[in-house]
Amino acid sequence: MIRTSHPLNAFLVAALTSAQAFAQPEPVRDAAALQVLLDKLQVLGTVLYVAAHPDDENTAALAAFSQGARVRAAYLSMTRGGGGQNLIGPELGDGLALIRTQELLAARHLDGAEQYFTRCNDFGFSKTPEETLSVWVHDAALADVVWIVRKLRPDVILTRFSPTLGTTHGHHTASAMLALEAFKAAADPKAFPEQLDRVRPWQARRILWNSFRPQAERDAMKPGSFLTLDVGAYDPVLGKSFTELAAESRSMHRSQGFGAVP
Repeated sequence: MIRTSHPLNAFLVAALTSAQAFAQPEPVRDAAALQVLLDKLQVLGTVLYVAAHPDDENTAALAAFSQGARVRAAYLSMTRGGGGQNLIGPELGDGLALIRTQELLAARHLDGAEQYFTRCNDFGFSKTPEETLSVWVHDAALADVVWIVRKLRPDVILTRFSPTLGTTHGHHTASAMLALEAFKAAADPKAFPEQLDRVRPWQARRILWNSFRPQAERDAMKPGSFLTLDVGAYDPVLGKSFTELAAESRSMHRSQGFGAVP
């Protein structure tokens, strides 16, 4: 379920040139994968998904966009997850961040989306977005997100979390707040003008919040505030449903104990 954010009117994520990590290896191409690539040549469109950590992303949505709609899809993780737990080994901090970076790249290898990061540090649980933005340094974090928006030129930006205060992690709320700011700032030539020798201002058409409590949110919103996307369809070319692809992708987050039966 994907909820429109009319009152918010802006949203997204990012990563600077030095911070962008798009180094995943090229996957082995079978006939089905090659057919998907050929189909993509006939489709224009880019979706950018923004959240705070590795494993925050909706892998079903990414698979449906990349493999189903055949558009360019990317996930921007504000951090590399070094502040989390590790269920498969002793590594924590920077060591865990390296593991979780590779887990994200492996996940994108399966669902077909691209992976980007910002320079923001996962410093552990944060109670408020204000604390998070202070540690991350707001302007530097926003510059990273704006850079990615200008570089990828997405038509639509999706956030995993709401920019309004709630009971969630401060990193989560801050990621949505930065996406919302970047939605507007990326189109403003006065914002981070030092970037403009390599990228141009870009205005995404829409920014949406991918609600994870659709029925509760729907009940609280006026009619017409929601869009619904079927991410469980079966693709006869791939021989799998997008939820099967998502399960395989999500199972790459092994350090977090994630896994699902396709």
